[in-house]
Amino acid sequence: MLIDLRYHLTSLVAVFLALALGMLVGSSYIASSSLSRLEQEFGGIREENRQHRKVIEMLRDQLKKHEEFESCTAPFLVDGLLRFRQVAIVQTGDYGDATQRAKAILEKAGAEVVTVTTVFDLSSDSAQRRAARSLEQITGISGEPDPVREVLRILAKCIAVGVDSNAVDILENNGVIAKAGEYNRRVTLVVLVGGCKSPRSKRSEMIDLPLIDGLVAAGVKTIVGTEPFNVGTSYISIYHRKAISTVDNIDQYMGQVCLAYAVAGDSGSFGIKRSADKVSPDYSEVWKSRYRAYR
Repeated sequence: MLIDLRYHLTSLVAVFLALALGMLVGSSYIASSSLSRLEQEFGGIREENRQHRKVIEMLRDQLKKHEEFESCTAPFLVDGLLRFRQVAIVQTGDYGDATQRAKAILEKAGAEVVTVTTVFDLSSDSAQRRAARSLEQITGISGEPDPVREVLRILAKCIAVGVDSNAVDILENNGVIAKAGEYNRRVTLVVLVGGCKSPRSKRSEMIDLPLIDGLVAAGVKTIVGTEPFNVGTSYISIYHRKAISTVDNIDQYMGQVCLAYAVAGDSGSFGIKRSADKVSPDYSEVWKSRYRAYR
C-alpha cells in the first residue's frame, strides 16, 4: 500500500514536471516567435520611415527650387503694373513681416507706397480709453459711446484724403496707431494686412469692418485685404462681408504677385485656403493686353 502511494505520488510529480517543462518550452518558443515577428515589424517600420524621410527631403528640395524660381519671376510678372499709382497700407493684424512683403512687391510693381499705418489692438479697456482720449483731443467731443469706431472713421479719412495730419499725430501719441509716411496725399488704393496670432479673435470685426466703411466713405476705390497663410485667426471671411478682393498667402511669392494684380484691379479671392476661389489672376490675359498696347 505504501509502495503504491509512493508510486502514485512519483507519477503525479513527474506529470506536473513534464507539464511545467512543456509550458516553459512552449512559452519560450512563443516568446521567441513573437519577438522575432515584432523585430520584423519594427524593421519594416524603420525602413518605411527612411523612405518617408527621403521623400520629405526631396519635396523640401523641390519646394526650395520652386521658391527660388518664384523669387526670380515675381518682379518680372509685376514689372510696371502699378506705375504712377499711390497706395496706402494699413496693418490691422499681428504680422509686421507680411506688411513688409506687401510693401516690397507693390514697390517692385512701380507703386508709390505713400503711408504705412499700424492699428494696434483696441479691444482692451485701456485701449478704449486711449481711443476716447484721442477722439476728445481731435474733436473736442467726450462721452462718445463707441470711440473706436469714430477714431477709425477719422483715421480712414486721414489716410484716404490726406487731411488733418495733426489727428494722425494725436492717434500715434496716444498709442492707437503707429505711422510712417506723408499723410497729406490723396490715395484711392488701400491694402489691409490682417491676420491675428491668437485664435478666435474679434479684432477684425472691431477694426477692419468700420475701417473699410470709413475708407469707402472717404472715396477709396480699391481695397484689398491680405494675410499670411498660417494665422491664428483669419480675417478673410470678414473681408468677404465687404466684398473686397482678398489674398490669403501674402507670405508666399504667388500671393505677393496676386496682391499687385488685385491692387491693379483684378478682383477675386486669390490664394490657397478654402476661402479662395482661384489661385491667381489670368496672367495670360494681362500680358495679351500689354502686347496689344505695345503694337
